[in-house]
Amino acid sequence: MTDNNQFSVFPQGYRNREGVAVLATQPQESQDIVWAYDFIRSERPKFVTDKLRSMVGTATKEEISDFKKLSFQVATFNGIFSYRKASDLVERSPYIIIDIDDLASTEEARRVQRQIMDDHHVKAVLSFVSPKGRGVKGVLLLPEWCRDKDFKTQFQLIQQYIAFEHGINIDSSGSDVCRACFLPHDPECMINTELLTL
Repeated sequence: MTDNNQFSVFPQGYRNREGVAVLATQPQESQDIVWAYDFIRSERPKFVTDKLRSMVGTATKEEISDFKKLSFQVATFNGIFSYRKASDLVERSPYIIIDIDDLASTEEARRVQRQIMDDHHVKAVLSFVSPKGRGVKGVLLLPEWCRDKDFKTQFQLIQQYIAFEHGINIDSSGSDVCRACFLPHDPECMINTELLTL
């Protein structure tokens, strides 16, 4: 397990020469969990989060996807990257990000958020409701029982545990070590500061 508790943060995306919205690939800085907690609770991402939620139900999937890519900063909680692709991982963090999508409501997302934070076998360091308001992001301290595995196996073991213990499906796209996580506004973002010194 690494002693490094930082991860890469990337700026908002852009439109490439073909006019396609893409995520940024060059990191702007390295940060830690406390920074992410403060950022998510701050007013900085509030306007774009509110705007995105106002688009749900009226905008197309493509319009929503483009807006997210062009408007939100992202973090690669799994580690520090020189470029946002798996082969350019510089150093793993002690964290693994899980993504729970397509919940019935924001209220349901809050219930799942608390459920993840209260689990003592997979310890969540940070948890917040996703940009659209119907999903949950959980940044877990990598459990001792899978630290010696490769990343995909670590992810699969945690995915299986969450499904068995909580009946919750985790988005399989998280099995990519360079998975980008959008950073929305969530004043009820939860942090477990006791885990930050482990």
